[in-house]
Amino acid sequence: MARLETRTAQLQRYLDAAADCGRAASETGRVSSRIPALSAVSPEKFGMAVATIDGDLLTTGDSADPFSIQSVAKLFALCALLQRNPSAWEHVGWGPTDSGYSSVAELERSQGRPRNPFVNPGALVVTDRLMELTGDAVMATIELLGACGGATIVSDPHVALSETIADHRNAAIAHVLAEHGKLVNGIDEVLAQYFAQCAIAATAEAVATSALFLADRSAHARVLDDASIRRVNAVLLMSGMYGAAGDIAYRIGLPAKSGIGGGVVAIMPGIGAVCVWSPPLDADGNSAGGVAALEEFARLAGWSVF
Repeated sequence: MARLETRTAQLQRYLDAAADCGRAASETGRVSSRIPALSAVSPEKFGMAVATIDGDLLTTGDSADPFSIQSVAKLFALCALLQRNPSAWEHVGWGPTDSGYSSVAELERSQGRPRNPFVNPGALVVTDRLMELTGDAVMATIELLGACGGATIVSDPHVALSETIADHRNAAIAHVLAEHGKLVNGIDEVLAQYFAQCAIAATAEAVATSALFLADRSAHARVLDDASIRRVNAVLLMSGMYGAAGDIAYRIGLPAKSGIGGGVVAIMPGIGAVCVWSPPLDADGNSAGGVAALEEFARLAGWSVF
């Protein structure tokens, strides 16, 4: 009599199949050259991890290799801010955008109020307010990642410097925010913290485990109140993947956040979180292999909020 496959073994099989799909799709993307330090990362790197609220951690590939999480850090910075001030939404919107994640024109049209916390203007405001409350937005973000994931998390100064030198657009955005009175701290201070925050390095295993609190509302996992968790997941679904958010919702059906370092983290409320790292990006600036792997895993595992 054949033994029944355990749920854990089944998820591992789905994970391995999804990874194969992701590796193939990564060949259609290109590693970002916007930040010089990231352009040297091997396009063949691929890691994937699934963490469940039952305590399972399933991995494949380079899941234990640290990578630059870049805009994935925006999710954890927002949650670190909401931990301290659940009403922080008064400083930033929550609606989707079709103007791109670094649009200055949209910021001007909205009189300096960022459209959501995952576009760069919104992330700069979140960093600024987190600095105001903690004195160190980078450390507050790292502490949340480390506390939830149990891993040693650091910011890579080489990547932060590379971004500081190359990134003129965020400097322009910070000046527009300051002109409209949306920043509490000095422009240079906010930019330095923001670049160091984006330069945080973590593994796919750590990111997946750290994000579990957005899937698990039980008392022992409590990081945010229920209302904040619901709102964060909703904004992730609408805006976490930038202009491709609608396509990702249609194809995958999970709240997700990407970064130009090739990382993508997705949440399945009540079940778990998954993180994929694959550096080559698609035309939307999301990981080509990461999106494909997430889509295949969600299909096989039946993960969807719909």
